Amino acid sequence: MTWTVRSLLAWAREWLASKGVESPRLDAELLLASALGCDRVRLYIDVDKPLAPEELARFKPLVQRRAAREPVAYILGSKEFYGRRFDVCPGVFIPRPETELLVQLALEAIPRGAEVRVLDLCAGSGAVGVTIAAERPQALVDLVELSPQAAEVARRNAEKHAPGRAVVLQGDLYGALPPGQRYPIIVANPPYVPLADGPRLAPDILDHEPHLALFAGEDGLEVLRALICGLRGRLEPGGLFGAEIDPPQSARVADLCKAAGLSGVRVVRDLAGLDRHVTGRAAGEG
Repeated sequence: MTWTVRSLLAWAREWLASKGVESPRLDAELLLASALGCDRVRLYIDVDKPLAPEELARFKPLVQRRAAREPVAYILGSKEFYGRRFDVCPGVFIPRPETELLVQLALEAIPRGAEVRVLDLCAGSGAVGVTIAAERPQALVDLVELSPQAAEVARRNAEKHAPGRAVVLQGDLYGALPPGQRYPIIVANPPYVPLADGPRLAPDILDHEPHLALFAGEDGLEVLRALICGLRGRLEPGGLFGAEIDPPQSARVADLCKAAGLSGVRVVRDLAGLDRHVTGRAAGEG
């Protein structure tokens, strides 16, 4: 049998779907484009092109890994976020599209050309903080990540997209920062999955992504509590705090923010209509 782009995509799509993969068509296209060294548009330009044996040989292990529910981002070694490609690898949390809204909330608070210093906690691959630095060239961003492996990947992404303006610090939340350092904007995409919810996660997530970046105690709020409690000594008067949350937690996280003295606390919904982020401002002018 002569395999063409069309027939191979059809086969891979059906096989991945039979393995429970949620987006079999997209995943098949991404993997085949990687194997052929082209983009997805080129696949459909050359849809009836016969594939060489070496091209088939490159594609086969990729689709086998995806059928075993390894995330596409780990197979490809990267994930697109806010129009940029970020390096990722096993042990590093994969950026999600919904987190782009957290970046947008921060950018709305930073006038173009403003010289501000931003803090990104639980930075993972650096997608949030590095994107802010890339979108606001006069801003400086400190990124804090607990995992040494993720911190190293974040440094690579910072050097690629915002050289000299995004500094990655490896450590535990505010403990990684210089004493007394305050910020007008603090953002975070912390772990927030309750331990009991683990069995309900897709195998792609539970079996492959780092649990350090997923789970936060029995109620999922362990890290958020520490984040919010530490704001008093780190957020400038009038400064903005924004965090991604698990939608069922929105009311509880909003209450934690109010109890910590933040004003104007609001819950922001994502494109799916889910409570996805909570924001608030420190007392004072700003």
